[in-house]
Amino acid sequence: MSGAGSTDGSGGTDGDSSGSRLSALVSTWPRKIGVALGALVGLLLVLYLLGIIGAPAAGLVDRGDWGEVTDERTEIVTTVWVDNPNPIGVSLGDTVTAEYDIVLNDVLLAEGNKSDIEVPKGNSTTELRTDIINERLGQWWVRYVRANETVELDVNATMNVNTVVSTSYDVHRNQTMLNESTPVIDALSASVNETTGTYTESVSASEVDDSLSGDALSDSDTVTVGYEVRRGWATWDEVSESETTVEFHMLVHNPGDVPVPAAPDGIGVSVDMNDVRTFEAESGELSTESASGDEVIEPGETEEVTYTVTMDNDKVDDWFTSHVREEAGPGQEATAVTAQFQVVFGNPVTGGEFRFPQDSPVTYDCDFQTDILVDGQNSTSTCEPPTVPSGT
Repeated sequence: MSGAGSTDGSGGTDGDSSGSRLSALVSTWPRKIGVALGALVGLLLVLYLLGIIGAPAAGLVDRGDWGEVTDERTEIVTTVWVDNPNPIGVSLGDTVTAEYDIVLNDVLLAEGNKSDIEVPKGNSTTELRTDIINERLGQWWVRYVRANETVELDVNATMNVNTVVSTSYDVHRNQTMLNESTPVIDALSASVNETTGTYTESVSASEVDDSLSGDALSDSDTVTVGYEVRRGWATWDEVSESETTVEFHMLVHNPGDVPVPAAPDGIGVSVDMNDVRTFEAESGELSTESASGDEVIEPGETEEVTYTVTMDNDKVDDWFTSHVREEAGPGQEATAVTAQFQVVFGNPVTGGEFRFPQDSPVTYDCDFQTDILVDGQNSTSTCEPPTVPSGT
């Protein structure tokens, strides 16, 4: 009996002892794991201080490249580099994150980020892909025009390296383009200036109403009627996110014997940028005003006459896409500009008309290129404003 009781008591005591040992072991796990991790971190810190391991360095390979460009999207590809001096890669949990944005004329056009970038040992690169925010191209165009067609580029990138000692690398690059040229308004100015010249005809005095001549004329006399365009140019007027207005100016002289209308009967303007029709106006689609407010130009007088033409800014998206496409020209970022201009004035004597120029609209062709993201390309323009004659 006593043996049986001893056996039961011994068994109970052994079970309690085993449970206590297991409980004590489990309770020490967190402390042991913490000690082990602390030792590992301490070891890594010592290795870092001894220069055996180090924090990876990172930066931009370049400011970016144009990726896929279609009617629907305009992609920017940015390549970042990472130099990991350690004999191991990300097996210790090292991570690199990158953030990138591109700003034109203080308008954020693209931004992106990438997390958990794999970092092998040694030098490596990785690509960051972002898209132009097309809805903001209208905002950029407003700033571009108001900045006298100067393009201001800001590229910003931040690489965060999270290792034993975390660090961050900021890269900022700034560039100004077309600050010495205004290609669009220069092309428009050159086209209207191509109308310079004298447009007159001689008519018999018998055809002239006495209210026009002001003097008694014999039927054998002849009268000169017409215009002389001494200069033409264009300037930016109002610009908003939805519309852009250009003013066309003409310095018009009356070399004839009778007053002539100061306001034209019609105007024909078209501007193509990489075959994208931007500005366009025909007779009946324009606002016309004389700077002096006079309705006629008297014989021997000279007036500045102004016409306004408005562009729908929705076309900026189509043009910008064409500008950065590969087929735009050598290296990309090229625009071919074709500007046409013709204006029509009435002949107050015959009831006919004078066309400047007479046969067909003048055509002015030029091109310009930028180097927003294209490496090794200069920002240039062959669009030149007309020479201002002396005394005007």
